[in-house]
Amino acid sequence: PSLRMEETIAAVAAAIQNKPRVSTRRVYDLMPCNSYVATVSVKSLIFEVGGIIERTLYASTEYSLPDISNITPTKISATELGIYWNVSVKTKKCLEAYEIYLYGPFQRMEEKQISYWNKTKENEYAFEKLDPCGLYKISVYAISINGSFSLPSEIMLRTLEAQPTPVRAVNIISETQALNISWSPSQFADLCVIEYRLTGWINKNSSSQRFDKQTNATSIYINGLYACQLYNIQIIPTTGNTDGEPVITEVETEAKVAMASNIQALAQYPNALELSAVDSNFNNKCETIIARFLCEESKPGNATYKVARQYVEGQVKGVTFKAFLAPLSPYTSYRCGIALFNIAGWSPAEETILWTLPFNPNPPEHLTLKSSTNTSLQFEWNLPVNSNGNIKLYISYFQHIGPKYFVSSKCSFVTVEAISRETAGLQQTFQNLLAYTSYSLQVAAQNEYGVGHYSRPLVVETAPWISEPLENLNAATFGPYPTEDQYQAHVVITWTIPCITNGEIQTFQLNIFGVREGQSNHTYNRTILPVYDSNGYVTYKEINLKPDFDYFVEITVNIEEVSKSSLPASTSFKAPSAIPKKLDDLQIQKIEVDSFSSHNPTKTAAVKFPVDMLNTNLGSIIYMALLVSEKGCNPAPKLEFDSLNSHENWPYVMSWNDAFANNKKNCVNQYQVTEVRWNPLSGLLSNETHITYTIGSGTCPETLPNICSNFSEYTTEEIYCNGPLKPATEYYLVFRFFTRSGYNDVALLEFATDSIFQLTLIIICICGCLLLSLIAGVSYIWISKRIFWQEDSCHVIEDSLGDIAGKTFVMYFKTLTNTEKLIREFKELAFVATDLSYSASEKGSNKNRYTDIFPYDKNRVLLDVDDEGSDYINASFIDGYKIKKEYIASQGPKPETTIDFWRMILQYNVRVIVMLTQFQEGANIKCHEYFPYASNGISVIIRKKTCFEYYDRSEMLITQEKYGLKRKIDHFFFKKWPDHGCPKDPAHLINFIRKIRSYRLSSYSPTVIHCSAGVGRTGTFIALDIIMQRLKHEFKMNIYETVKKLRFQRMKMVQTIEQYTFLYESAYELVRRNIKKQIFDENKLIFPHRGVIMATMYNSEERNNENV
Repeated sequence: PSLRMEETIAAVAAAIQNKPRVSTRRVYDLMPCNSYVATVSVKSLIFEVGGIIERTLYASTEYSLPDISNITPTKISATELGIYWNVSVKTKKCLEAYEIYLYGPFQRMEEKQISYWNKTKENEYAFEKLDPCGLYKISVYAISINGSFSLPSEIMLRTLEAQPTPVRAVNIISETQALNISWSPSQFADLCVIEYRLTGWINKNSSSQRFDKQTNATSIYINGLYACQLYNIQIIPTTGNTDGEPVITEVETEAKVAMASNIQALAQYPNALELSAVDSNFNNKCETIIARFLCEESKPGNATYKVARQYVEGQVKGVTFKAFLAPLSPYTSYRCGIALFNIAGWSPAEETILWTLPFNPNPPEHLTLKSSTNTSLQFEWNLPVNSNGNIKLYISYFQHIGPKYFVSSKCSFVTVEAISRETAGLQQTFQNLLAYTSYSLQVAAQNEYGVGHYSRPLVVETAPWISEPLENLNAATFGPYPTEDQYQAHVVITWTIPCITNGEIQTFQLNIFGVREGQSNHTYNRTILPVYDSNGYVTYKEINLKPDFDYFVEITVNIEEVSKSSLPASTSFKAPSAIPKKLDDLQIQKIEVDSFSSHNPTKTAAVKFPVDMLNTNLGSIIYMALLVSEKGCNPAPKLEFDSLNSHENWPYVMSWNDAFANNKKNCVNQYQVTEVRWNPLSGLLSNETHITYTIGSGTCPETLPNICSNFSEYTTEEIYCNGPLKPATEYYLVFRFFTRSGYNDVALLEFATDSIFQLTLIIICICGCLLLSLIAGVSYIWISKRIFWQEDSCHVIEDSLGDIAGKTFVMYFKTLTNTEKLIREFKELAFVATDLSYSASEKGSNKNRYTDIFPYDKNRVLLDVDDEGSDYINASFIDGYKIKKEYIASQGPKPETTIDFWRMILQYNVRVIVMLTQFQEGANIKCHEYFPYASNGISVIIRKKTCFEYYDRSEMLITQEKYGLKRKIDHFFFKKWPDHGCPKDPAHLINFIRKIRSYRLSSYSPTVIHCSAGVGRTGTFIALDIIMQRLKHEFKMNIYETVKKLRFQRMKMVQTIEQYTFLYESAYELVRRNIKKQIFDENKLIFPHRGVIMATMYNSEERNNENV
């Protein structure tokens, strides 16, 4: 509406005139929303003439909403739209701007449509970057200057068509023979697409397996394809007029397990099947990697080979797979199948049932001994686990092995041929067999194919039975020992077990029956455990003896699990007499000694004593000696006793000639009056009750022959004579009684001769005594020189370095008071064997413990060549008394030579090792601890160890794993021998050597002796062993030559003068104590000069054994 101008003018006039008067003027046909300027001139009546009042007014017309019409497109393309619209001129001044809105495209989901807004003051607008083929809605609003909006003007427009771009986000899900393809629409012009065209092919140049598909969706499922095949897939979006840009991608179908045709048997064997099958699935392009043929036992059974399989590499489609399945069990039903493997996995197996052919049957099962007697064996067995056909019969192989019981090395047996039999049953009996003997049986089955393998040998033994009588039964008495307190004697009974014992010996039953005239019978039994050596030699010592009894011995053999004993073996022996007891006072009172009752009281004296004095329960007095010595100038005689064989030996006492010849001081020493072995009962009448003997009644020759210790070689008159006594002289008289086994001075009496006063007689006696003394002195000097320096009838010493007889060695040893002689001998040994070669030791220098002790090349121990090409060990073969290479003298093993040491033990069949050194002595290592041992295929274990006072014995088992060889070794360790020194007591080493010799095998097994260097203690040990053996067999020795021979075989044997002296001391101990034979090999030892029966050393060792 227009502004009322009249009101405004009136207001102005009123203001001027200060009057409330209004003038109004209307102006029409103004444009809305325009500003106008109005000038009002007022002519005042009160002002001067000509005075005019003007006022200028500003005003605007009110707004009016603009009006839009006729929207028309000015441009339409694929991506752009241009529009134009009309606007009323009247309201144009009220227009502030236009707001343009665009919505679409409407083909899309609402959430994917765009909403575009913009302002413009022009009445046209262009839209860009639109979707081709999109349908859009355009709205235009007019905005007045006061912010009001007009009604919209709208139009619907569509963009033009364009070529779609390639589809996006192609996703293909591969299956075994299909593809599930999906994609997203084209990035550009997707609204123009009316459908999609898909094409697939294996390769671009081939039409095989090509497919064409159309769809208006964005996914498709295509099947009927090859598995494991690579396809090229092309997707083209199409519009109504043109094709969009294509997209091509490659995809491979998923793998599919292969399928095989039925399996076929090309050939059948007893232990194999030859099979074939074909991979025939041509729609599967997956490569077959491997084919597995598998045969399994169709039903649970006893087939040895229940499953066999073979894998064959993949082949070209349609090619046959072949396999040879082995091993299989003969005559067995198998379920055989083939499965193919590709990248999809294993296919289901195609199976069929096939049989293998018959073959040799398995051995029968559970071969056992059903029953046995001492002469028969009955066996039974079960069917073979795998008969591999139809069993027709069984063939047995029965073989004699040998006795189950111990058989000594001296026995021999006839070889029994093996027995082969046939039977259709499952048991068999063998008759007429040997008792407690091992037999082996093997059984084989036979079917239509042939004879199978024999079963493993079943080793059994027949039942034990009564043994044959024992053999070589002997009895040897020892004693009595030199003691007065009690009777100490024993018998050593030896025997060998029979060659045929028919079982394990349980015990020996010993029955002893003793008789003696005038004494009660002495009967008792003994049960003896079977302890014997490799020769079956048994030694039993019995101490329950009575003097002078005649014993009858019967021994039977008791076999384990056999109730009856063997037939007895018998022998007899006579127990030694006891050493006579001293007479008591009552008996001594019955003895009469009186010179006045004799026919010449100045020179003789009569001795009278009862006959019954010679009867004693300790043994018969078979001999008697009367010993006389002058009283006053001599002390009272010491009453002596000793044990000896009175028939062969006699204790030395001066003769009348000796006693009076040495009478320089007019004093008669003790001499024997009676003859040697005087039997006082000889010639005695039965009714006589007393024995009378006259002392001094004989006449003696002026000289006697030179005598040796063995008085049995001379007549009694040549040795002793009953010469006259001195007148007016007091004498001691000793009664010496002899039994078979010893003597004792049983009584000491005194008597005196009558005096003669004639001076002539006295002078003659004095002169005679002086003459006799002179003769005796000269004779003594002459005899002594002949004993030690000349060769007479008793001389056995050839020279200082020659052989020395055992019976004179005691006297010879006592002359060695000057040690210079021994030192001289020992120094001469240093020049022995100085030119012998030992070049082999230079190559094995690292194997030597000491730099100055080597084996000579001529007799060194050669080993089998080891991995390093060496055959060297620091050890030497040493000859024994009679046996070549009886010993091996070796150094103590080092850590690096322990394996060589045990190789030597195995190679040379060593069964006894003697160790003479500690492993460590003080701060010095003397020998490596070479046992127990386990290395390089050799193991050594200790199965049993026994400790004695001065040595240890260990039973070892050595095993060589490569050859399965096992061997028992006896190891002896002498504990009390210092380096470069000697044992304190020679008897210890003598007993030790004797013990080791009892464990020795035959000559084919050398004994290994070692200390630290293998020369000092080792040489002393070997030398003493040789000396003992030579004494035993020849009863002579030569210590110098023995050591000299040892040094020709190994340097520095017997290394020190102390060890060389020790050999002499040991030899002296052997001879002094009458050691002549070992207790396990001989019955008794008797030396001629004293007749002492050896028992001390045997008892010493027995006591050591009891202390373990």
